[in-house]
Amino acid sequence: MLGVLPFFPFTVAIVLTLHFLSPPPSSVFFLGGSVEFPNLSFTSELTDSTSPQFRLQAQALNHYFSELYESSPWSSYHLHSGITAFSEGAEGLNVFYWSKFSAPDDVAAAVQKSSPEKLQRRLPVGHKVLRYSRNEQWYYMQKDDNTLHLLGLDPDDFESEEKSDKSKNPNSIHGGKWQLGFQAMSFDLYAKHGNNRTLSLVSPKKPYYQWRLRVPSGHLVRLVILNLHGATPGSCTAHKLSAYDFLLPLQNKIIARWCGLPVSGSSPVMKLTSSGNVMLVTFSFSRQRDGAVFKAYFQAIPKAGCGGSISSWNGSISSPYYPSYYPPNIDCTWTIRAPLPGYLISMTIVMLDIQDSSSDGCEKDWLDIGGVKLCNPVSSSSKKRVFSSPLSLRFHSDESLTHRGFYLIYRAFSPEGTCPRQFRCGDGRCIPLRKVCDGVKDCSDGRDEARCSSCRPGQVLCGNGQCRPQSSQCVSQSSCTDSSEEGACGGKCYHVCPNKVCLPKSSVCDGVVDCKDRSDEFNCTRAYIKGCSSSSYKCANGKCLNKVNPECDGFKDCFDGSDELRCGCGTRPRKRFKIVGGSDAGLGSWPWQVSLQMDRYGHVCGATLASSRWLVSAAHCFQDSDAIKYSDARAWRAYMGVGVMTAGNNGATTRTIRKIFLHPKYDQFTSDYDIALLELSAPVFFNDLVQPVCIPAPSHSFTTGTSCYVTGWGVLMEDGELATRLQEASVKIINRNTCNKLYDDAVTPRMLCAGNLQGGVDACQGDSGGPLVCLERGKRWFLAGIVSWGEGCARLNRPGVYTQVVKFTDWIHQQTKGQV
Repeated sequence: MLGVLPFFPFTVAIVLTLHFLSPPPSSVFFLGGSVEFPNLSFTSELTDSTSPQFRLQAQALNHYFSELYESSPWSSYHLHSGITAFSEGAEGLNVFYWSKFSAPDDVAAAVQKSSPEKLQRRLPVGHKVLRYSRNEQWYYMQKDDNTLHLLGLDPDDFESEEKSDKSKNPNSIHGGKWQLGFQAMSFDLYAKHGNNRTLSLVSPKKPYYQWRLRVPSGHLVRLVILNLHGATPGSCTAHKLSAYDFLLPLQNKIIARWCGLPVSGSSPVMKLTSSGNVMLVTFSFSRQRDGAVFKAYFQAIPKAGCGGSISSWNGSISSPYYPSYYPPNIDCTWTIRAPLPGYLISMTIVMLDIQDSSSDGCEKDWLDIGGVKLCNPVSSSSKKRVFSSPLSLRFHSDESLTHRGFYLIYRAFSPEGTCPRQFRCGDGRCIPLRKVCDGVKDCSDGRDEARCSSCRPGQVLCGNGQCRPQSSQCVSQSSCTDSSEEGACGGKCYHVCPNKVCLPKSSVCDGVVDCKDRSDEFNCTRAYIKGCSSSSYKCANGKCLNKVNPECDGFKDCFDGSDELRCGCGTRPRKRFKIVGGSDAGLGSWPWQVSLQMDRYGHVCGATLASSRWLVSAAHCFQDSDAIKYSDARAWRAYMGVGVMTAGNNGATTRTIRKIFLHPKYDQFTSDYDIALLELSAPVFFNDLVQPVCIPAPSHSFTTGTSCYVTGWGVLMEDGELATRLQEASVKIINRNTCNKLYDDAVTPRMLCAGNLQGGVDACQGDSGGPLVCLERGKRWFLAGIVSWGEGCARLNRPGVYTQVVKFTDWIHQQTKGQV
């Protein structure tokens, strides 16, 4: 034993030496990345991985990828790389690739934390491709069997490999096991702007499917997932439908993963948006199941910015592309300012869906309102908050999972307890005095209409709810303590009757006696003017009045009474006040609103009931497309008395269309003369829900700043869904010169602008042909405009443009043979 002991230390030394000299055990891992080459061009042939063009381009890039890591610390660990797909880059050709490594765990960890910017490579500058590569990015691939199968790689590749494997196919980047094998099916689709491409899968025969979606540069991919049948709800073990913001199935690039049927069962399931012009959709399942159906479609949408500075009394802000899912990897900042100093901003959270409710903290996606980060749903008590002006909002999304986003509404208000020169509602909201006793409950508690019946004719309602004699209006001594009855006085009275009645200039020498002593008609050269100007009203006897808008105001201004003859219009027998905090119209609120529908497509355009047999709409609604003949009157059906669009529209008054009359001068390129008349197949009978609107005389004036209403079932926001309930929005008439400056002189004299220059309120797609109506002194509604065109919907400095009806009154009378 003693003789053996001297050899023991020597044996241990040999073992320890061999242990430290042998390399640490290696494991295989993959990187997935992309790089753009501005000096190379993308062609449609490069979408097909089996095409000769794809193979030639991949071989041309072999030199680049074989030396991709030559000067990096990982050169000895790189085995080989493969090109998976090509796409159109911002300036050239975008290449998506993977790289395989075999390295110790500590090297794999270093690679996982690295990025192309941190890696200082010294590639040879002699090769043309190398000098011009840019926009490089790569990501560490998780050990996921689905990922490898979709790339055509075997999960066994994650087993240890020696560096000698690199020489198995040293000259061909297109070689190796990277091509799609028998386990996966791949489809490459391209969509131009304005086209939808369908994705569908019926009775799948393979466990893995993928769709590589591409759109033009400068656009984003919008994917609309319609359904997935035959999957276990909520379980991702059997079926997985995933969407990636990349053309490689990388875990950290998943926009959404969906398993099974939606809880609500509604369609579509979701709308996803990419951050660039590519998206990868994959579908996998672990066992065969006949009848599994996946259906979706995608489209190209223009890439739009977000954020900005806003100065407005009220409006809305939403996440990009709402209600579609917002894109990954974005940052937006908004600054909201009240138009006047000293005002506060009330912010209401209508929708907040940014992060899974189970997630803690707001490290991934978040919305910051006034310094408070939000990412999870908020309680009802926290949905409305008040901030000082200016208010800053920031929105951030990382490069992975996205959600529906957010929708906020805001308004500026005075912190003072009073409403100077305005009427105060019970909830503290201030409304203009002209809205008091106008037949519409603008206050949520109806206070603005509550005491109207108690004020006798000849009295005026003060802001405090008291009635005072109207004779005191617009004189130096006010009867209302808050001077609210003088809110409509535009300065000094032009003429004051002996009984202190204040008259504007338009009521003096207009042929109508307003003062009891007739003093408003004394010393007039002539009460009537011989020649009818464009602004004067022409009576049936040929005489003209220079009184502004005398028709149907309750006073016989013409000696023959013709100004009050055709006034069975513009009333709302079942008028309803607006829903608090919303824009839904009550049933019967707008009884002249018509929905024009086609059997296969449902609601297409709006129209206005002008008489028992005639509708007024927009000419552009009836321009034929390649697939649909909109000019065929037999294809249309008019629905009247409808509040909510439901299947069948039970209870609605319906008529087919006998004939469509387009204005002969209609120009589809400029939208000039955008008006059409529709003759119903049979007359309709008027009731509480169906009433005609008043058609204004050619002399009728809708002055700048007048508040009017536009109604319709159009989409609730750009690229949104059609409304199911009739919508109403208050808009103001905008000066045509001002509007022309915003639209580069595209607004012709036959057009009328209305809206909110700050955005937030407007007509939109589906509202076309619908009415813009204004309430006149006789408490009757007149048709001021027809929804025609605009740039986007509710955008800043992009108001809606309407066909100006007064320019077509004579044409309407002529075509309807005096029935309107």
